[in-house]
Order: sequence, then C-alpha cells, then structure tokens
Amino acid sequence: MKSIYTIPKVVKYDDLSKSWFIYFRYDKKLFRFKYGINYISNYKKREAEANILRDALHQKLKEGWNPLLPELVIDDPKLTLIESLDFAIEKKKPNIGSKTFSGYNGTIKFMKNSIEALSLNNLLITDTKRSHIKLIMEKAAEQRKWTNSAYNKHLNHLKAILSELIQWDIIPTNPAHKINNLAVAESRANVPASDNDFFKIKKEMQSKHSNFWNFCSTIFYTGIRPEEILKITLEMIDLENSKITLPPEITKTNRERVVPINQHLIEIFKSMQFGNLPDNYYLFGSFRQSGKGNVGAKLDFIPGSTKLKRDTATKRWERIVKKGLEINMNLYAMKKHGANKMILAGVSIDALKDLFGHTSQVTTQIYITDLKEINRKNILENAPAL
Repeated sequence: MKSIYTIPKVVKYDDLSKSWFIYFRYDKKLFRFKYGINYISNYKKREAEANILRDALHQKLKEGWNPLLPELVIDDPKLTLIESLDFAIEKKKPNIGSKTFSGYNGTIKFMKNSIEALSLNNLLITDTKRSHIKLIMEKAAEQRKWTNSAYNKHLNHLKAILSELIQWDIIPTNPAHKINNLAVAESRANVPASDNDFFKIKKEMQSKHSNFWNFCSTIFYTGIRPEEILKITLEMIDLENSKITLPPEITKTNRERVVPINQHLIEIFKSMQFGNLPDNYYLFGSFRQSGKGNVGAKLDFIPGSTKLKRDTATKRWERIVKKGLEINMNLYAMKKHGANKMILAGVSIDALKDLFGHTSQVTTQIYITDLKEINRKNILENAPAL
C-alpha cells in the first residue's frame, strides 16, 4: 500500500542568509517547516538542527500524525521574530477580512526589511523586547519615509499580529504593547460638521437628493460602513423584526452581524417601498446598464438590480457637500456624527460598540469625537452632593 506521505527532506543553501526548510507531502499536499533552524549562523550547526527537525517530523508521520489537522499546542522557543510573524499571520488569516489581511501582510513585509537592515534576522521571538520593536519601527519609518499617521497604522497592525502569538503560548506578553502612537492632527474633514452646517447638509439633501440622503441616514443610524451598505440586498432586511443581517462575505470581520433598525430608519425604509421587489435587488442600487456611462445616474441609491461603487457615493457627497455647500466634511464622518448624537442621547459606549460591530470599546471611542464633552456633561448632571 502506497504511503499517504513522502519522507521529509531538508532544503539547504550555502548562503546562510537564505531560509532553509524541511518539506514533505501529505495526501498530495505540500508542507514546509522552517521554524527554529534559521536563527543558527553556523552551517554545520544549522544542518545538524535541520536534520533533527527532519527526523522528528518523519517520526511523527510514522506515528500517525496528520498535518492537515491543526495542533492545539505550539511549543517552539527557537522561533525567530521573522518566523513568528509568518506564523502569526498564517493563524490570523481565517479570522480577518481580505483587506485587513492585505494590510497586515504589507506591515510584515516592511518589518522584515527593517529587521534585515538592523541585522536582527536571528533575533528569537522569546528574546524580543519593546526596545527591539521600537528600533525596528524607527528603521521602517526611515526606510519608507512614513508620516506619523502611517507609523501609527503599521504599529497597530504589528500589535495585532504579535497578539496572536500570545494565544498560541509562544510568548507571554506582547513586545509591541505600550509603545505610544505618534501625534497626528486629525483632518478636519473626518470630524463631523457643526450643528449649523449639518442642518444645511440635511436641508439640501432632503429637498434635492432624497434618495442619497436615505443612504447617508443609514450610515448615521447603523454605523455600517458605506461600502458594506452598498452590498446590502433586500433579502438581508427584516422590517418585521427591525433588523439587518449582514452575511460574513460582506463584513470586514468575515462574521455575520445583526444590526438593529431603529424607529427613524424604519420609516425611511418604509418610504422606499421595496416590499414587493425581488430579494436580490440592492437596497441602495440603481438600474444603470453596463457600458451606458452615467445614464440613469439620477435614479441612483434606490432599490435596484445594479450594485453601485463606493466611489459613486464619495463623488456624489463631494459634489453636493464639499463643492456645492463648501462644507469640509467627509461622507464617513456621518458615522462619527451618529456616534456622537447617540452617546449624547444616552446610548452607552458598550451598546454602541455592539451596534458598530467592534471588538473593543477602544475602537468605538475613536468614532466619538465629543467624548470629552459627554464626560463633562455626565459629571455636571451626576455629581453627588457633599
């Protein structure tokens, strides 16, 4: 009977800067293992370590090990920092969206370049300290000419990636934890407009662009990302039970998310009269036809068979608000405006976290630009008597 696996073999190079690995096939699928050998800078010692790993893998296969099944415990104190980044992203991949995965991969690429430039290729993850991470980040910022905003983005990516190693008991603490973000002045366009300017936006939209205003109001009331709203089909909406069910394939986290429809949004949806339309129609779509350019553009953001692009919403907002009304506010700031108003109305941060589909209150607080004013109001209203 033919074996389900091939005998593991070592792939090695005279150039020790190249990664060695052990490979074999199991049920015709190729597997590569390199953890714990590439930190060794001596050829013979690395070869000896690689042979030990090869023999250990062969023994496990002979004992019935199935590498297609996930192992519950990872115990390899010889993982280098570079290898640990590869391991972490591999484990994180099933639980994050494609856009997030792409962003994390970019960060890992920059970190590897920085690690090599600092000659830290052989640094073990168990020996990695906060000072190492700061050096690596500073080198990456120098190499890539990052702005403070870009630095913060990649630092936060790195924190999230390294946190995966704690889950697998590879490290007890995150070496990137408590490294401070750099100061960034928030773009005024990402801050909600004043109440006076917002009244102008609302008046203009309701009188001349009511379909688009329904779309903007959905961002305000639900906190759903604009690109996700454009993917909502009528079958995802349950007016009877006041909820929108977002399937995993359209959410950032690749997980189903149920969003409540409040009484204000219910009235908007009812006014759109989509009850008898096909379930596969988009809630905010159109009847544009491929190759017809902007024909039918006035009928955008209505229940229809054609999905609109995110760019269509951005350009529509810029034309009406930024150019027409000369108000410097981005479309995405509608989400922050909704967060502020809900918190001021008494909605808890925890409830808002659930509405927005966030995993932590820290993320939610980013959207609450009036948090200091809210805290001040709470102190004034709830301060006890002496």
